[in-house]
Amino acid sequence: MAAREIDKRLEQLRAEGKQLYSISKLNTINTCPYQAYLNYVEHEKQKPNIWACAGSIIHDRLEGCLKGTNTPQDIKSAIDDELENFELLDIDFPLDKNGNPTIKNNWVANMTKFAKVFTPWIGHFDTEELVILPINDHAVMHGYIDVIQYNDDGSVDVIDWKTSSQFTGDHLIEAGRQLAFYTMALEAQGLRVRSAKWVMLKYYEASWVQKNGKVKVKVGEWRNFVSDCKSVMEKMLVGLGYDETDVDYILTNAEKHNAIPEELEGMIHVQPYVREYELTDEVKAETMQYIKDTIEKYETTKDWKPCDCKGNSYFCANLCGYGGKSGKCKHWVDYCDTFEKKSDDDEEDLF
Repeated sequence: MAAREIDKRLEQLRAEGKQLYSISKLNTINTCPYQAYLNYVEHEKQKPNIWACAGSIIHDRLEGCLKGTNTPQDIKSAIDDELENFELLDIDFPLDKNGNPTIKNNWVANMTKFAKVFTPWIGHFDTEELVILPINDHAVMHGYIDVIQYNDDGSVDVIDWKTSSQFTGDHLIEAGRQLAFYTMALEAQGLRVRSAKWVMLKYYEASWVQKNGKVKVKVGEWRNFVSDCKSVMEKMLVGLGYDETDVDYILTNAEKHNAIPEELEGMIHVQPYVREYELTDEVKAETMQYIKDTIEKYETTKDWKPCDCKGNSYFCANLCGYGGKSGKCKHWVDYCDTFEKKSDDDEEDLF
């Protein structure tokens, strides 16, 4: 993973006594105040989690693709090399409930297929662009925008790479605050933001014209592309005059390579799924209130309570840099000890 250099503008703000905040820092404060305390007050070193590390692999190579220093093929090579290095450092994907590496295998399959179909965009872009937005006389928000696309009409598009799953419900609101902050920061610079969107790298968007002339759109995970669209491909092949034997052969080969059959090229269009987020005045106002409320919460907190380890066990075990195998969070250790003791007691009751 490429290490990001500390921007001189941030160093200057710190020298002036400003408190720096980011959306990720605010989210940490609200998810688990104790994690925020260990990280931002005690500056305790965290154990990296695989999702952040793996995401950085993709982000770094995509930035290189837009700058012309990498190719999409480099993404696949980086996945293979870096994941092996992470395993040596005991940074790995969690196993599924049966103890199998399904989560890792699915992630690799999705990202590998994305890398095979991704074509670097043509246009005027800035990548990893620092934006700064003062909140009050001492608090300043900052963040790095993955991609700013400059349009011919003078507007810009905000683009954020995402290797995560789809956003729904409250998670959509939480994720949307990042785009809302970026937009407000750019608008404060006098730029006109035309759109803000995520490129959901885990997902494809396939489209084709139906017999009635309407365009059908389907979204799914890359690893399931052909299996998701198999029935449509079959109908198209039959419509082109292929017999049952030929159809079976063509689709079997398509499933093997998880790719559109050459017989159907031009009939089915597939691309990485781009999800636009509507940034209304209400959304931006909610984000600004969230920022102000969380900053006040952080600056006035005296009792750094942990999150509920039982209710957030996946977060504590896999995402928190002080939970899981690190053993640095005393609350997580206590929870695990209690859980193991209860399991031992339950086991004894069987005999």
